Amino acid sequence: MKVSHSLAHLFTSQTRLKLINLFFYSPGSLFYVRELVRLTQEEINSVRRELQNLEKHSIIQKEQRGNRLYYWSNPSHYLYYDLIILAHQHHGLGSAVQENRLKLGKIKFLFYSQEFLTHPADSNHSVDLLLVGDVSLKLVGEYIKTEESSIGREINYMIMSVDELRLRLNKRDPVMVDFFLNYPALIIGQPDNLSK
Repeated sequence: MKVSHSLAHLFTSQTRLKLINLFFYSPGSLFYVRELVRLTQEEINSVRRELQNLEKHSIIQKEQRGNRLYYWSNPSHYLYYDLIILAHQHHGLGSAVQENRLKLGKIKFLFYSQEFLTHPADSNHSVDLLLVGDVSLKLVGEYIKTEESSIGREINYMIMSVDELRLRLNKRDPVMVDFFLNYPALIIGQPDNLSK
């Protein structure tokens, strides 16, 4: 698993960072120890130590099923939602868009719907993500296709300029009203800039 350099400075352990990315990029997914070792490409002792640390702080939970011990993200942890957003900013589509901002054009915002953020493979929202700015449609399309193959389904997305977003919000466009009433997550951009 590729890890963002900016995040690596915040965490003292590469293994912990990789585990947090795994658990919160696909919340609700169950992982067993050997699978985590394979996915993180870290030593088993390091993975076990970090699993204990994360469990001790209630960031993850575990359960014995048969002869395997399964781990998953703890939805009742107070940082649950923030860690999901962090994982999506530094992994998958959010990371690809962030790392290629200059190639893509002028990106102002990238929003994910709540359903897409927490259950990307099962989201049935009319709009999964909204990209605002003047961007290369072809390049964005390539990144979205990569993400679609990763999650195994088509992503419903909209791309529009800042002016078009303002116009649609001012005219109370039903699609935009529905999208923003469901509290989308801001993956890229500053919330203060939305009103400007």
